[in-house]
Amino acid sequence: MSPLLVDMYSETAPDYSFQVAGTSYRNEYYLVDEIYLERACFVKSLSCPNDRKRLKFKRAQERARKDVERAFGALKKRCYILKYLAPYMEEKKMSDVMYTCIILHNMILEDEGNAVCEYNENETVPSTQVFEVGSAEYMSRRALVNDVETHHVLRGT
Repeated sequence: MSPLLVDMYSETAPDYSFQVAGTSYRNEYYLVDEIYLERACFVKSLSCPNDRKRLKFKRAQERARKDVERAFGALKKRCYILKYLAPYMEEKKMSDVMYTCIILHNMILEDEGNAVCEYNENETVPSTQVFEVGSAEYMSRRALVNDVETHHVLRGT
């Protein structure tokens, strides 16, 4: 199970509420390619957009995915350990290494004067309520995240 989805199921994921075409959504969404399952939090690119609006959305989505892929490529180039991470470590240690590399990369950018934003030590992260795996609240959140109809609405199909 993906820690990302478990966080959504247990409501420990941050609240990223947004609206599209008058419909409210609570979870963040992720731009994915066709190999991913249909979930409310995954938005796949349109395979054959049939109008200008959908074609524009497809192009913007593909640009955003390329940006993310480039960012991870830059991290892998700078942090050799990320190239061969998975076979040697358990999930927790792998996560810690990934976060460490991201933090070090950001510190290097800041030191070079290329930081994207300033660090704010007074920023507070809202607290979250943890639901026990298998509880009614957890299963309710799981049903929302796995809703295929929401996936289709977000995708515009």
